[in-house]
Amino acid sequence: MDMHALRSAKLQALGPVQRMACRVLPPYFLEEMKFELHMLRVRLGARRTRLAFRGARDLMVNLGAGNAGKQGWVNVDGFQGAGVNCVYDIRTDLPFPDGSVRGIFTEHLMEHLDYTDEAPRLVTECYRVLQTGGVVRIIVPDAERYLRLYSSGGWDGLTDLRPLEAKKDHYFGFLYNTRMELINVVFRQRYEHKFAYDFETLAFLLRRGGFREVIQQVYGKSIAPCVCIDSAERASESLYVEAIKK
Repeated sequence: MDMHALRSAKLQALGPVQRMACRVLPPYFLEEMKFELHMLRVRLGARRTRLAFRGARDLMVNLGAGNAGKQGWVNVDGFQGAGVNCVYDIRTDLPFPDGSVRGIFTEHLMEHLDYTDEAPRLVTECYRVLQTGGVVRIIVPDAERYLRLYSSGGWDGLTDLRPLEAKKDHYFGFLYNTRMELINVVFRQRYEHKFAYDFETLAFLLRRGGFREVIQQVYGKSIAPCVCIDSAERASESLYVEAIKK
């Protein structure tokens, strides 16, 4: 099933009231509104969450943990999930005291933030909460690698990078008709992805946020092994970057 057929099938699976709402308003608008109403409720509890971390020290923080929360970590997400022990809207700030965090890990989260406002704020917050010598490890889709392979023509390199099986998306299950469909899903993921990164741009963002030392890494390798909790499933398409608070 390709992307268009999958969308039609999803609309048909909705109830009559939901289908009527989708005729009046774009489905993505309704989904965004539902998401923002949820995050508003999360922000109403922000003060209580910040108080819970008052006086905390030597924290290990996993931002955007989803269902991949790690034992012994503060696993932060906007939604409750397996292992999530801190529900918070990180687009506003982080709930930790200055210099209270030893390491920060975030995997395939930064691309979901607005580049002009939310991403710089999060980087600044990471710098604030890290202790001197602390490390933030950021993993995002590697836009440069995708563009290089797209420009070279053909599907072979893209098939390995995503990965794909007979042009079928490993994560979403639909079939791609063209390579540009794949590029748009990687860069935009409908409306969920807000920005595509290469190393140069992510390093610029981190340095502007206060970090003086920024290093490009690879899967499973880190200057601080304690923050290296990468998911092997995303290794083929990912850019790995670390920054140290001096």
